[in-house]
Parts: sequence; C-alpha cells; structure tokens
Amino acid sequence: MSSDCRIYANRGVQRQNIDTDYLSSCIDWCQITLKGTHSLETVIESILKIPLDLMLGDIPMKGFSGHRVIAGFGNIKLAVPTGKNSYEGYQLLMSGSGCRDYEYFLKANNETWIDFFQRVKTYDINFPRIDLAIDDYKTYLKVKDLIKLCKENLISSKFKVTTSYSSQTHTEDETRSCGETLYLGSSSSEIRIVFYEKGYEQAKKYNMESSVDWNRYEIRFRNDSARKVIDELCAHNNIAIVACGILKDKVRFLELPTDKSQSRKRLFPTYPPWEKFVNTIQKIKLSMNPNPIDEYLEKNRAWLIKNVAPSLKMQMIWDQMAKPERGILDEIANTKLNNKQLLALKTFKIHQSFKKSNLNESPFNH
Repeated sequence: MSSDCRIYANRGVQRQNIDTDYLSSCIDWCQITLKGTHSLETVIESILKIPLDLMLGDIPMKGFSGHRVIAGFGNIKLAVPTGKNSYEGYQLLMSGSGCRDYEYFLKANNETWIDFFQRVKTYDINFPRIDLAIDDYKTYLKVKDLIKLCKENLISSKFKVTTSYSSQTHTEDETRSCGETLYLGSSSSEIRIVFYEKGYEQAKKYNMESSVDWNRYEIRFRNDSARKVIDELCAHNNIAIVACGILKDKVRFLELPTDKSQSRKRLFPTYPPWEKFVNTIQKIKLSMNPNPIDEYLEKNRAWLIKNVAPSLKMQMIWDQMAKPERGILDEIANTKLNNKQLLALKTFKIHQSFKKSNLNESPFNH
C-alpha cells in the first residue's frame, strides 16, 4: 500500500468531523469459505458469536451458487455446498444489508469488524469476496464527469476495461435521470471499483424522493485480493490505508495540461476533484451502522397499519353489530405465532434487557 496514505488513529467506528462528516466507510459484502469439519454450533456461537436459536429459526432463504442455506438471521446466510463441487465446510454470505445485520451482534459483543476478521483468520478459510464502500454525502465526485473523463481518455488506470451506464425516466414533459454508474475492471477482475449514485438507487428501491447528494464508491475484492485486503485491514486497523492505497495504485483521473504539446499521460495533472477526494479519505474510519434488531417487527407493524388495520376495524365494528361467539380480538389473542415471529420477539426482549442493564458485556453470553 502507498506509504503516504498511512495515518495512525485509535480504533473507532464513529464518523469524523470537518470534511469527513460527509464521508463514511463500511464493509458492504462479506463472503467467507470455512473449510473443515466444524460443528454448526461452533460456527454460529464461537465464530459468528450469534445465539444459536436466532440462526436456526424459520429459514425461507434461497440457496446461492451451488450452496444450500441451513441457518440464517436477516440477510446473514450460512450454507453448505451441494452438487459436484462439494467440499467439507461452510459458506458464510453477508450482503450489504447482511453486514448491517451482523453489525448489531458485533456491537452487542463489544467488537468491531477487525475483531471478527482476526478471529476468523485463525481457521482454514478463503474470502471469495469482500467489498469496502465509501459513502460520499458531499459528492466530491460527479459520476457523470468521471464517465466523461473516461470517454475522453483522461484516465490513467491499471484496469483495461471500463464500463458505464445511465438510466432515465421519461414523461411527456421531461426526461429525468435515475442515476449513473461507472465500473473500472471487469466482473471477473480480482479487484473492481464501482462509482454510482446511491441516492437514485435507494429512491427506486424504496419508492421515495431521490437525494442527489449521495454517491457510493465500492472497491470489490475477490479471492487472493480479498485475503490480502483483510490482512491489511487487520494489520493497520485502518480502512483509510486500504482504500487510499488501492485507489492511488489503481487509478488516477486526469485533466488536460496547459502545455498542448505534452502527450505523456503520466505527466498530465490530476483532476482536482479526484485529488481532493483521495486526500480527504485518508481521514476516514470504518463505520458501523447496524440495522435495528427490531427492524422486522417495525416493518411488520407498518405493513399491518397500511394494509390490515382498515379491515380489522371493519371486523371490530361488525362484531359489535352481529355479536358473534368469538370476536376478531379473541381470534387474534388465540392465534399461534410461527418460529420466526417468536424469535423476533425473543431477540427484542434480549435487546431491551441489554439496554436496561447498561453493562459492558454482551447480552448474548448468558
């Protein structure tokens, strides 16, 4: 990694001040192959440090890439191989949302991602994929401008392939942008960098107004590169070293020199927004923004209020008029909850107990 990117800071997960108030970083994909004859209990309770019953509840999750999911919580998936490429061991997959789910357990256990990676590295493992993400709420970089620089060959990069796309919505009155994306490297590259307008993506996903002031820059690592980046992260305890080193080593956006006769790209001046961005990210730390442990309950309540409450109210009024032997509230009181619903309530109860105790110990160790 580039030595001028090596800054020293205490371990922490909080966002920094000044310009870095607009920048945060996170682990946004974590996929680990754990080899060997480990019991399921060992993987869940000793490696992941998640209560066993929370991972063994209702598991309606689909499999992935020749693997069958046998345990999970939220978007944390633990799977075993199937088919011809079978091996002895497990595959752990945490998507972006799964990483946020796991951060709840990290915080509850007074741990960070570094603690988890250092623990898992003591086993026989591979890292098929690790993503580091930088969220930019100041939009130091305009993705459409980076795409334009690539098309004008104003980029110095170790990646041979760049790909970009944009999407729009059309009405009779206007055409509105739905976001731009730039990929450096191919989908099979061991390292791939992606710049995209996250605000537009979230607006489409949740059917809400978009925020133009939210970009995300992802560095996606696979296989040996993923293992190396985890080693770097554990060695320096600082995501700035990793992100800054990779970006400076792999890519530099350029602007045309004032001397028109200059043809050597390595002597072209750096595109000023890129230079400012790379210098600023040297100050960021790894953040954790866990999903609420009661997110499932909150979403279920919101869905009920929107979709069921009117019908429920109608039935309550009808009960008063018709006076059936068992009213709708009696039916609700006597209904049975499934495993997932029971586990959601149990998890929330543990969480509430932890908050009340205010102790520096995990609520999951009892």
